[in-house]
Amino acid sequence: MPRIIVGSGVLNQIPLDWEGNFVRVLNLIQEAQKVHVSILCLPELCLTGYGCEDQFYSSLTEEKSWSYLQKLIPYTADLSVFVGLPIRHSGKLYNVSACISNNKLIALIPKQYLANDGVHYEARWFSPWPAGQRTLIDKEGLKIPLGDYRIELGKGILAGVEICQDAWEGENRPAISLGQRGVSLICNPTASHFAFGKSKIRKQLVLDGAEIINGVYLFANLLGNESGRVIFDGDAYIAQNGQILAETNRFSFSDSNLIFGSVDLPSLSTQADDIIYSNQELLETFSIQNNQVKNPLEDSAYIKEEEFARAISLGLFDYLRKSKSFGYVVSLSGGADSSAISALCFMAMHLAEKELGFEGLKRKLAYIPWIHSVDNIMDLMPKLLTTIYQGTVNSSMDTRQSAKELAEFIGSTHYELDIDMLVKGYRNLIEGALGRTLSWDADDITLQNVQARVRSPSAWMFANINNALLLATSNRSEASVGYATMDGDTSGSISPIAGIDKAFLRKWLIWSETHGVVGGHKMAGLHRVNSLEPSAELRPLGSHQVDEEDLMPYPILNDLERLAFYDRKSPAECQEVIIQMYQSKFPPDKLIEFTHRFYRLWARNQWKRERYAPGFHVDDYSLDPKSWLRFPILSAGLEKDLPA
Repeated sequence: MPRIIVGSGVLNQIPLDWEGNFVRVLNLIQEAQKVHVSILCLPELCLTGYGCEDQFYSSLTEEKSWSYLQKLIPYTADLSVFVGLPIRHSGKLYNVSACISNNKLIALIPKQYLANDGVHYEARWFSPWPAGQRTLIDKEGLKIPLGDYRIELGKGILAGVEICQDAWEGENRPAISLGQRGVSLICNPTASHFAFGKSKIRKQLVLDGAEIINGVYLFANLLGNESGRVIFDGDAYIAQNGQILAETNRFSFSDSNLIFGSVDLPSLSTQADDIIYSNQELLETFSIQNNQVKNPLEDSAYIKEEEFARAISLGLFDYLRKSKSFGYVVSLSGGADSSAISALCFMAMHLAEKELGFEGLKRKLAYIPWIHSVDNIMDLMPKLLTTIYQGTVNSSMDTRQSAKELAEFIGSTHYELDIDMLVKGYRNLIEGALGRTLSWDADDITLQNVQARVRSPSAWMFANINNALLLATSNRSEASVGYATMDGDTSGSISPIAGIDKAFLRKWLIWSETHGVVGGHKMAGLHRVNSLEPSAELRPLGSHQVDEEDLMPYPILNDLERLAFYDRKSPAECQEVIIQMYQSKFPPDKLIEFTHRFYRLWARNQWKRERYAPGFHVDDYSLDPKSWLRFPILSAGLEKDLPA
């Protein structure tokens, strides 16, 4: 029974970045070779990037990824490595893991089950490979095995492949067939997006896979904000005998991470027509220690808050550098949404510095012209983050102070602008055209929206001047019911909190102030915003405008949203459940009113959801019509389907 070193590696890739993706793959291979890894699993579609979207239709994508696969082969001495790319055969495109062993392309193993729900649309580009089907593909005069093969990697060690969704198929997962046919090891190249609690499910699938084959299971995921909306945890695992032998630190700011460990693998019979031979001379070892990584966040009592902070921080950091932007701009109202986003920009830089060191952080942002003029985070933040408080006569001193105190704590360059003259200018212009005075009784929405909209041009001006990202400040709860001003708080190139509900966000802000991420800062600058009741502050101060009075309590809104568009219950069922859940706090007629209001506002505001800036996907569902939930812009709505 040979004892060898196996490894799994995570990669932070960029779609269509041929040379960059290749270099990161190569660096990880060379790192593995230094510690004598014999078998290395790398993530799904890591040569092209997973999120190439309709560029998978382009023959150029196939050609470039194939050429870089060929370029990689000479660097694989004494190593078997599984690398992901698209391959076309008989007019169909397949998502494939290529096995390169000791400077030779051995086989191409396709994905059997495609992810085609939620944020995934793999069936748009790829075809599933039938289980048990095997053939040869002619590539540049070479006959290369393509299909459901097992691979002999030396000394009778047999390997099989599951690719991402394959492992989620329960009784149909390929591991079961591979176990029955006889394998020592399974590689699972994955591109599995982050969602709250999902890493625990992946870890269990890994443990189950190892148990099914009574062998070793290697799992390797992508890392970071690869293509805009989706964030990858960057988790990799090595499992055997019911244990995780090694795992990565999730949400890393590094380009790649490698885990490895010594395992005993049984030699199996290799006389079968579905086995490809690598002729690799495996390097046996007896003394290496597994590089086990265990991040304290995994055992945190506040794991959801930790995951949110780290996922969005990494998403913001990657979006910044991959878009070649020089910083962020936030229209900081002093309320919960904009304060959370500003705090997350601060967290992103501190978490990156903690892992990479300040010089490592600067290397990541080396494209920024002024980056070498700063020597520490305190120097960096004023240049990187600009916050703007844009007050009107309807703005309170509480929110002004909230914005100021947070800006001072995080070290942003902060401006306070009085926009009353702009609001009055537009109001006078329209009143002159109409020949009448606008009033709060007759023109409430108009007078509210003009204040929100005139804040947008100055925010965009700061973004343009600084070559920075303007961050939109609207959350998922607001998207449900359209409680956001188009071209106002929805202005921006990315919407970091569009995937999260307001009720959780308020809890997260309190946690950030009182606890903070493991090993990070408590956000004392959030104290004042946490004492405020959410308000748009667009009506006169004497009206005491409160968001939940305009809409409904946020927990009820969020429960309705989930019941309707995740659980897919009918409007009547949703109303019945809400009454059961909240009858101790509200009379039935009030809960019926909330339900009617939700469905009325939902249908009316699909056009807004179509126009929102791209948002990060963090929960197990979202309202993003580009990546999760489609709804007609024009419809008869669903309110009519509620009981009379």
